[in-house]
Amino acid sequence: MDDEPMIRQGLQTLIEWERLGFEIAGTAANGKDAIEQHALLRPDLILIDIRMPVMDGLRAIEGIRQSDPDCRILILSGYADFNYAKQAIVHGVSGYVVKPIDEDELESYVERASQELGLRKDVGSGLSERNASLLREELLQGLAEGKAQLDFDIPSLFGSETSLAGSRLLLIELYSREHSLTMKAVAKKKLTELIEERGLGWVFSTEPYIGLLLKNGPWLRGDMTPIRETLEETCGDRIRYTAVAGPPMKALTQLPGASSEAKARLRRRFLLGSGKIYNSQASDENGAKAKREPLSIEEMAQVLFYRVDLGNGHDVLQQVDEFAEELVRLGDSEQTLKSNWAQLLTLMLNKAAAFHPQLSLKDDLYMVTRLYLAHHYEEMLDELKTRLTELTAKIGGTDSSGTMKRVTDFIERHYSEPLRLETLAELFNYNSGYLGKLFKSHTGESFNTYLDKVRIEQAIKLLREGHKVHQVAERVGYANVDYFHAKFKKYKGVSPSSFKSGAEK
Repeated sequence: MDDEPMIRQGLQTLIEWERLGFEIAGTAANGKDAIEQHALLRPDLILIDIRMPVMDGLRAIEGIRQSDPDCRILILSGYADFNYAKQAIVHGVSGYVVKPIDEDELESYVERASQELGLRKDVGSGLSERNASLLREELLQGLAEGKAQLDFDIPSLFGSETSLAGSRLLLIELYSREHSLTMKAVAKKKLTELIEERGLGWVFSTEPYIGLLLKNGPWLRGDMTPIRETLEETCGDRIRYTAVAGPPMKALTQLPGASSEAKARLRRRFLLGSGKIYNSQASDENGAKAKREPLSIEEMAQVLFYRVDLGNGHDVLQQVDEFAEELVRLGDSEQTLKSNWAQLLTLMLNKAAAFHPQLSLKDDLYMVTRLYLAHHYEEMLDELKTRLTELTAKIGGTDSSGTMKRVTDFIERHYSEPLRLETLAELFNYNSGYLGKLFKSHTGESFNTYLDKVRIEQAIKLLREGHKVHQVAERVGYANVDYFHAKFKKYKGVSPSSFKSGAEK
C-alpha cells in the first residue's frame, strides 16, 4: 500500500514473491483503500507506507488490527523516526524498512513472514523443499528453546534418522559496531546459502543467536576449519562473531540439553574471544587457582603504579596479565570486570599524577572510558596494555646505571609509603634475601636502615618548614608518632622538636 504508483509497481517485481510462497493479491493508494482491500482480499502479508493521503498508514494498521490480529504487516517508510517505529511495534508489525528500500533487507523480512506463516501448515506426504525448510527450522528452533516435541516426520526433514547421529549444535552470536537492525537477518540469509551449498548442515534462529545443526563429517574435527571459514565469509569485515559448539549428539532428543549448555557459555561471551569457536563443556575461564591470597583493588593499583614508575614495559605487561586472572576470580561478569578495572586504573592514575605533577596525565584517563567499549576481555586487555606501555614510556624511571641505582631512586621517590624489601624484590624480579645482600653491598647499609635515614632527612626538612611533629611522622611514612620519636633519636641523638627552631643541635 503506497500513494506512489511507481513504488507500488516496483514492489511487485523487486523480489521473487512466488519463490517465497506469496502471490500479489492487490494494491491500494491510501490508508482507507488499504482497509477496504484487506476486508475484501484477507491477505497474509501487507506492505504499507506511513505517509499516505486520506488516511495515514498507522491509522490504517490500527483499523486492520481490529478485525485481523494475525496478518503480517511490513512498514515501508521514508522516515527513520523512532516515534513511528514505536507506534508500529504497538500494532505488532513484522518490520520497519526505511526508503530507499534495500532489496536484501526487504527479502529478509518477507522470508521471515513466509516462515512464520508456513509454521501453521500441516506436515504431509511429499513435502516441497520450501515447506520442508520451514518446518525443519520450526522444529530446530523449538527444540533449542525447549518448546517443541518430536512429532515431525524426521526422514522427510533431514533425510533419515541415522543422518543426525554424531551431529553437533553450534550457536552463534553476531554483533556489529554499526548496530544495524537488519544485520542479523541479512547475515543469516547468507550463512544459510553457504551452509546449504556446502552441505554442512541446517541453519535456524533462536534469539538472540543463530543456530546451526552441523551434520556429522570431517568438518567437526580439529578446529572446524570449514565452519570457521564459512562464518568468516558470512561476516566479512563489518560483522563479528563468537560461537559455541555442543557435544556430538546421538539423536535430536539431545538438542535441548546441548542448546542449554551452549547458551550458558555464550552468556559469558565477554570472557570469550571474537572470531573463535568454543566447546560448551570447556574448562572454566577463571584458569588455575590463585597461588597466594588475592590483593585488594587498592593494592593492585599500588603495585601497577610501581611497575609503571619503574619504567619496565615488559614487567607492566606481565603485571596486567597477572591481575587479569585475579580480577576474573573476584567476579567474572562483564560489568564487574569493567568496573573493577576502571577502579584500579583510576587509583593508579591518581597516584601517578600525585608523584609526577609536572606531567599532564589528563589524556591518559581516556583508557578508563575505553574499557566500556570492549566486546571481549582479551581486546580490553590489549587496549589497556597499549595505553599502559605509552604511560610507562612517559613517566617510567629507567636508568642505565644499574639495578641498585634504580632501587635507591625508587626509595627516594616512595619513602613515605609502606615499603618492604620483599615488595622491591618482587618488583625487580629478585629473591628478597639476595636483593638484601646486593643492597647492603652497594650502599653499606641494610634496606631498613637506608629507608629510615631517607625518611629522617625528609622529616628534618618538613620540621624546619614549621610542620608539627605528628604531621611530619605521618608524611614520611611512620604511622606511630612514638615510633617516629624513637627512630629519630636513634639516628640523630635528639628529639624531632630540636629541629623546629631551624638550627641543628
